[in-house]
Amino acid sequence: MKTLTKKERVMRTINFQETDRVPMYDLVNNDNIREYYGGGRINEKNAWEYVYTTIRELLDMTRAIFPPNFTPSRYTDEDGFVYYFDKYTMWIEKHPFDDTEGLIKWIHKDIDKKKKWNPDKAYVEQYRDMVLKHKKGIGDDTVIVIESDVGFDYARRMAGIELFSYLTIDEPELISEWLEVLNECEIRRAKAIADPELVPVVLTFTDLAYKNGPIFSVNYYKKEFMPRLKKLNDTYHNAGVKCLFHSDGNIMPLLDDLIEAGIDGINPIEVAAGMSVKEVREKYGNKIFITGGIDVSQLMPFGTPEEVAEACRQAIDDTNGLGYFLGSTTELIPDIPYENILAMKKVAEEYYPHR
Repeated sequence: MKTLTKKERVMRTINFQETDRVPMYDLVNNDNIREYYGGGRINEKNAWEYVYTTIRELLDMTRAIFPPNFTPSRYTDEDGFVYYFDKYTMWIEKHPFDDTEGLIKWIHKDIDKKKKWNPDKAYVEQYRDMVLKHKKGIGDDTVIVIESDVGFDYARRMAGIELFSYLTIDEPELISEWLEVLNECEIRRAKAIADPELVPVVLTFTDLAYKNGPIFSVNYYKKEFMPRLKKLNDTYHNAGVKCLFHSDGNIMPLLDDLIEAGIDGINPIEVAAGMSVKEVREKYGNKIFITGGIDVSQLMPFGTPEEVAEACRQAIDDTNGLGYFLGSTTELIPDIPYENILAMKKVAEEYYPHR
């Protein structure tokens, strides 16, 4: 087979067609590999160049493109949420409420705000300009995946897991209303931005599980999550866009429902949580394409290049190299030696059953 473009390779993989090699999908948060490809120390001046060069050299498909934050800082928004921005990530450090009564008041305000929000022309143009800027940096044929929150992840993050959990019991109708409004808001956004030529794959997401299984009950997800995921997936499908679903943890008890809700692919197959590429492929065949499966909690940061390569070859064998994107079990974290990332790349380039 001739050498394919990255986009050709990605789209053929999504459709379980043979390619010239296995594609790679990942999120890069690793300065070791950036400095390998950049040829020097990463700094504020060269950060974007190093970020773009690394993705262009390493990956066929990626998401969440951003440089390291060299000056950790705090930001307080108009509602009083305090955010802490670390070098590679951010989190809510302080909420503007500390009990369910305060949270309830804030939820009512947020419902009113989200009901009024619509993506206008300026929003869509800004979104497209961002994607086009990234495409220019990483190469037009590298597929960029845009994230699309079903609503559940936002609600749990903004409320905090403890207070959110209390309200699912004490105020279930309010939580259900909030989740519905958030979902409708995201569907309006999806209708405005969906464009299969610009972004052929989106990441619908919510972290549904921890290492031992679902965080909330399967029945709760059936009622409050799956129907909204389906509506969001349907919106993108109607526009010709594929939906890759992301959740950390062991989501095997939820996969039947996720597939019924219309996901096209699954990410990241968290090995440390008991999931495996082999089990997913054997149970679901070509119903969903698979991304990830190479353990990033132990193997990638602490293993040898030979051990990483062996795990990569095994994952390809377990899928017969079809409908599979080689990648980590979430992202290429800062502690991974660049040699281990290069070992993964070498397998992707050289180990393919259909040559």
